[in-house]
Amino acid sequence: MSEVIELPDLTEEERNTLRTWRQGDYTLDTREFPIMFLNEEGVFDVGWEDVEGWVVLTQTCDIVNFVKGRDHVAVAPIVVAHPSLVASVENGTTPAAAKLENNSDDNHVVDLTKLATVQKKSLVPMTRVVGFNSDETRSAFAQTLERRYVRFAFPDALSDGPVLAIRNQSKGKHGKDSASGRVYRSLRCIRVVASPNFDTRGASVQFLAVMDEEEKLEASAAEIKKELDGLAGSAKFTWPDEDFVRAVPLFRVVTPDSISAREWFTSQQIDLDFISAPRNRE
Repeated sequence: MSEVIELPDLTEEERNTLRTWRQGDYTLDTREFPIMFLNEEGVFDVGWEDVEGWVVLTQTCDIVNFVKGRDHVAVAPIVVAHPSLVASVENGTTPAAAKLENNSDDNHVVDLTKLATVQKKSLVPMTRVVGFNSDETRSAFAQTLERRYVRFAFPDALSDGPVLAIRNQSKGKHGKDSASGRVYRSLRCIRVVASPNFDTRGASVQFLAVMDEEEKLEASAAEIKKELDGLAGSAKFTWPDEDFVRAVPLFRVVTPDSISAREWFTSQQIDLDFISAPRNRE
């Protein structure tokens, strides 16, 4: 039987220290990260991987919640990344890693493919570095975590057909100085509605193209609609006729204010977070 580990009580001073930690804060004091694996005897063992530090992924409210059963926090390692991965993270084209606003080094990223839990008490002696300077940037980090761990799994018929076509088109055109590029830079996200639901054969499917904030727009609603309707009529856009029906209209261009809460909660977002990644604009 495995050993039962008794968790130490936290003193008030330790609790006060932990109250300063927030989601996205990090430490460079710890340069090893635990990895569980099967050893040669086929028994689970723990090894250590060299890293640059740890980032706290647990939500701030749970970090400072000291009730029994909330004694741990989730952490991910900071690693040195290849320039191509750094570029993908900065462009938002990968959910596998994230970058901190107050990064420890330009080539450091948070590796979201690896997670571990540590006792809250272990954070107390570590030097805390503030990861983000505002609620807005911290919220963007939280959305990156959501993208990585809470992405909706569309049915294969949609994922391998129209959803893939939208992903490829937006990824290929987003950075271009073209009419199509301006369209995808003007979108906050694209959401999918299925009526009555995604599990019903023959369900009606509609795409909601949610425009970005007005000051960030590079294309009009009419231009966005023209681009998406053109994509839907192309050979790239293969529709699973046996599984789903195209709604009329297939694409609706909406603003964050015009979409209803019901439509938002009953729709699912296509993984296109890079189209609304933070951009430096003069």
